[in-house]
Amino acid sequence: MKYFIGIVAAGVVAAGTALAAGGPLRVLNFQADNGYQHQSKAAALALVERLGEKNGWVVVTTKDSASLTGLELGSFDAVVFNNNCGNKGPVMKPAEQRALRNYIQHGGGFVGVHCAGALWKEGGAFQAWYEGLIGTRLIDHPKVQQARLVVEDRSHPATRHLPEEWRVVDEFHRFGSNPRADVNVLISVDENSYQGEQKMGGDHPFVWCHEYDGGRSFFTSLGHTREIYRNPRFEKLIEGAVLWAGGGSAAGAEASPNGAHVPVRDGLFLDLDANAGVELEEGNRVKAWRNQVRGNAAEVFVKRDAGRKQAGSGRPTLKKHVAEIGGNHTLVFEEQELVNMDEDAFDHLVTGSGYTWFSVMSVDRQHVGKKDVNSFFGNLRNGPPYDGFWGNLMDDNRVWMGTRNGIQPEEKPKRQPLWDAKLNPCVASGDPLEVNRYYLVMGRMGAGKEVVDLELFINSATPVDRKPVPVNPQANPSKMAVGQERDATTHPGKESFHGEIARLLIYDRALDDAEMAAMVRHLSAAYQIRSSE
Repeated sequence: MKYFIGIVAAGVVAAGTALAAGGPLRVLNFQADNGYQHQSKAAALALVERLGEKNGWVVVTTKDSASLTGLELGSFDAVVFNNNCGNKGPVMKPAEQRALRNYIQHGGGFVGVHCAGALWKEGGAFQAWYEGLIGTRLIDHPKVQQARLVVEDRSHPATRHLPEEWRVVDEFHRFGSNPRADVNVLISVDENSYQGEQKMGGDHPFVWCHEYDGGRSFFTSLGHTREIYRNPRFEKLIEGAVLWAGGGSAAGAEASPNGAHVPVRDGLFLDLDANAGVELEEGNRVKAWRNQVRGNAAEVFVKRDAGRKQAGSGRPTLKKHVAEIGGNHTLVFEEQELVNMDEDAFDHLVTGSGYTWFSVMSVDRQHVGKKDVNSFFGNLRNGPPYDGFWGNLMDDNRVWMGTRNGIQPEEKPKRQPLWDAKLNPCVASGDPLEVNRYYLVMGRMGAGKEVVDLELFINSATPVDRKPVPVNPQANPSKMAVGQERDATTHPGKESFHGEIARLLIYDRALDDAEMAAMVRHLSAAYQIRSSE
């Protein structure tokens, strides 16, 4: 085992602590393997070591899988599986597999290079999890030759230095499945530019990144030859990948196109990111939007045809590489919605745990229908006792949010009001949002079983409005929808939303003020929002 720049501190249990404390990036340069021996293995290790010397990183190089349990893995900002194959037998013992999985689930960063996508023999549930971390699995390849790479996303720190096309000699793997629906594809290979039958039907991603099971993963299938590890373009690609996976340094965090890694992970329940987990059909129509936080009932939001005169007309569209928000993608909603079909997934958020939500969004002009009801997300049960929570726009694009608790007034009115000051207060902005400008809109409900604060924020961790609201521990909201209210399919244009959503995060607790400020800084930088902080 070799150490470069510094020695890894012991006793650290949470991933990314070096950057959090303002220290140098810590990188585990890992090459334990059990299979094919690339002639480029030494060159691969040397590349990461050179990058460490160049950038002042702490780099620990090892070929011993026991380092995954012997070292405090959480003290590393990024782990690089550096061209290590596992096509003959398992690379990791069960305890080492658990250590890697725990590291990722606690916010760790992963970079897989070339044959790291061919660890085939790990077995059991971990095998499926690891292939999810990579994004797919390598299965075969034609002979080494030159091919044409197409750089699809040049806003990422790993690819912003590249031209739109890059011709390079390497080994062009075919994969067991196309990962595009679940990852942010950065580079693809033109299958017409190389000889061989190992192709993927015309769509052949080759370099990508995504947020996975609490952490961040970057994979490049490039890296077969010794020569590529001295290619300046490839060197900068790996440098940007490590910076992105490690959560940043000035060069990496600010340039990250999707801001996937967030500084507050405790309680993160929902992360809908337009850069990841978007499943398309019929061009750019969104069939499903997958939650990037794994392991809870809010797994996926899907199209909903119920109430539509034309099947599929409720699907939003994907808008890629929006320059105003740093090249991130958005979903465009025009009286459309995606629904999580679990009836009870979000119930606990209004029965005492509290919640905090963040929406990176823009608005268009709303169609005036049912006055001031233009939801961009919510799970209001539309019928007595009317309970749930949501983010909404008035007809003039002022933001308002609410938490209907199902508590009925002693004297029931003939018609249930939209809100009332005592039981269901409206928390609202004073000024409307400007059309086609991107904002960071946020809401927070305090934790408690009696009366808590309900707060609305816009581009700042200072609330624009705050009101007390009673809590009902027996509240029972409905399904959660993004784009408009769940029942608006029966009367589109009456309760609707016109605008774009790039990111929607929901925590199942009330973040404290310091956490709110950290999230505002992070999301404002990642999406180039003009923060009011």
